[in-house]
Amino acid sequence: MRTKPQDDDHVGFSGWRLLGLGFWQAWWMISMCTDVLLPTTDRFPFAGNTTLWVLVLTTVGYLVVVALARRLSPFLTHRASFLAAGGLTAAGTVTLPIALTLGSGAAGFTWFLAGTVSLSLGNALLLIMWGELWSALATGRVGRHLYVSYTFAFVLFFVAYALPEAAAVAFTAALPIVSAAVLVACKREPRREPSVLPLDVRTIPVGRIFACILVISIVYGASQGMVNTFAEGDAAFTAKALLLAGCALAAITLSMVVAPSAAEPIALYRPVIPAMVAGLILLLLLPAPYRFLGAGLVIMGVYCLDMFMMLVSTDVAFRGRIPVALSFGLVILCARTGTLIGSFAADQLLNAALWSEALRSEVFLVGVLALVLVGMLFFTQTDVQKLYATSREETADASLEQKCAAIARMCRLTNREAEVLVLLARGRTLAIVMRDLQIAKGTAQTHIENVYAKLGVHSKQELIDLFAD
Repeated sequence: MRTKPQDDDHVGFSGWRLLGLGFWQAWWMISMCTDVLLPTTDRFPFAGNTTLWVLVLTTVGYLVVVALARRLSPFLTHRASFLAAGGLTAAGTVTLPIALTLGSGAAGFTWFLAGTVSLSLGNALLLIMWGELWSALATGRVGRHLYVSYTFAFVLFFVAYALPEAAAVAFTAALPIVSAAVLVACKREPRREPSVLPLDVRTIPVGRIFACILVISIVYGASQGMVNTFAEGDAAFTAKALLLAGCALAAITLSMVVAPSAAEPIALYRPVIPAMVAGLILLLLLPAPYRFLGAGLVIMGVYCLDMFMMLVSTDVAFRGRIPVALSFGLVILCARTGTLIGSFAADQLLNAALWSEALRSEVFLVGVLALVLVGMLFFTQTDVQKLYATSREETADASLEQKCAAIARMCRLTNREAEVLVLLARGRTLAIVMRDLQIAKGTAQTHIENVYAKLGVHSKQELIDLFAD
């Protein structure tokens, strides 16, 4: 029995769905910026800094998911991926505070490590699955959606911040489950149609991009590892810094909605270096009560970098027809590795005999210099623009898309059928239609049959003849 095709003309990118990534981001913020998951404890003095253990294993989690990508990606096509992403993250979220509060000795530390491994694998899988979704959505508004998601994450963060300890743990554990559930609901969102001429990934300055991300992440990790030394007893220091970062992102989100940018990747990358440089300098110059302003700017800058990495790496993967889990996963792995290196270096300096405020100032000034050099030499806004340069062949191919659009309107094709029409007009096979649109064989066959019926043709060759000059 043939199923009735979905009328995609009436399907939009529903507002509530775009908040799904915000649930994951809120989980990460609560995990790393509060003691909800990592309460201060001396139960495992032999283990050292428990936060570093979490950073190490979450980095390993991305490495494992990237390795699995060659066999299992796209993860969105596997139902078990949604259960694993939400379930593992939630289980680890509950296990960590229990282990750090009640555990002791080697057994307690093993319990802690098991929880960390669980949330690390689930966290990496969930984020990369969101990357797979974003890659298939058209650019031009994805950047704004990312900003809205991150802004919403700050709202969730302060909800958790206001809750009692046990309630905050339960609330935090629910976030990855909700994020995975929303991701399921997004599976039927309309996808963009691939270009007939894939991006030549050899033209991308991969080395400079990774060097840029690594340097910025190292500076961020080092600054975050030392930032509490600026608080000077202010218990609300981190909360105030995050509030400032959230308000700044909300302001940028509003500006992007009111005056949309024609080049969203550039709009996302533009604030990264200036915000982080200004933040580091303000941390050094401002009096103690106002240093949270510097910390907030650093956080805002690195969150802009996160959104830029998601937008560009997933888009490049889609246009280059390479697995998103490899492209996005490697970029995130690079960023997390840099953060780990910076955090480890800060931890070593804080516990060294030569530690002093003068040394801290020198480290921060080196960080400022590194960021300035990155922004000027390694990877500039011009380099970002080059990633989206349109070749002459792509421009010439636009005439075919225009013909397809005209026929789609005349024959009243749905959005999905119009995408199938373009692929068929380019001579694509059923297998390629399934792959590029990420739909099942039966669904692809139904769309093709509907296209043939509405256009009055009986084969792909007859359809291609319609576009012959």
